[in-house]
Amino acid sequence: MNKELMDRLKKDLEKSGLASELKVRRIFQERKWSISGGAAYLDKDEGKSREIDIVAHHGASIKRRDKTVIYNGFRIYAEVKKSEKPWVVFKHYPSKHFDSCAWNNIIDYINLPCKPLHLAKSLQKHSLIKANGWEGTGIHEAFKKPDQPSRWYGAFLSAIKSATDYHEEYETEGEKESNDLYQNPTEITFNQPVVILDGVLVTAELTSDNDILIEAVNTAAFKFEYKTEHYNRSSYRVDVVTINGLQEYLELVEKRQASLNKAILDNAGI
Repeated sequence: MNKELMDRLKKDLEKSGLASELKVRRIFQERKWSISGGAAYLDKDEGKSREIDIVAHHGASIKRRDKTVIYNGFRIYAEVKKSEKPWVVFKHYPSKHFDSCAWNNIIDYINLPCKPLHLAKSLQKHSLIKANGWEGTGIHEAFKKPDQPSRWYGAFLSAIKSATDYHEEYETEGEKESNDLYQNPTEITFNQPVVILDGVLVTAELTSDNDILIEAVNTAAFKFEYKTEHYNRSSYRVDVVTINGLQEYLELVEKRQASLNKAILDNAGI
């Protein structure tokens, strides 16, 4: 293969966004996450099979006495978007009672050692909204022509619908509580919709003197409202992460798993 053709192929991959996906894959793999690409899901609004860019999984199971007592899996359903134009997040500071998230995520579980409410703090502690101290309420794609469609909105829907499809297909049925994790281990899967941006992410908010404050960020947590005949949750938690911020974001996710595992063990008396 001649050099000219190779250079053209590289430019095409970069322009199409496939190079961005390769970068994202490498970051997941470096942190020992298992990944798959082009995973299919059913878009129930359209009645069509579609693909999500990346599904990544991180297991954090716990053994005691040579038996697995907790199966803890975190699954990320990610759309990867490359943008030369900055994405501007509208910033909002929620009240103390809404500055984190727990069971309002898409979570499957059986055999908890206690009521879910008793584990809420462990889920809230390392949530992205808690780490940032604010949440996003919308996105403006800077310098986009008014007649061009918003790319972020479609990416949010793809991530949400793929996470929901997995949740509904594999949701575990059975007892929700267990008083003996050696015989009936806890099984929990966290399904997180994520949009990964290869580009610039900034926040915008009004200052006290009505000036617009712009700040560069690497992550933003959203409470995204979407409701149709087929998707009837009141809202979905969606995280937006830049490629530069993905490593730190995955560290936060892994801390969240560890925090939940500790709370489960404590409540089980193990």
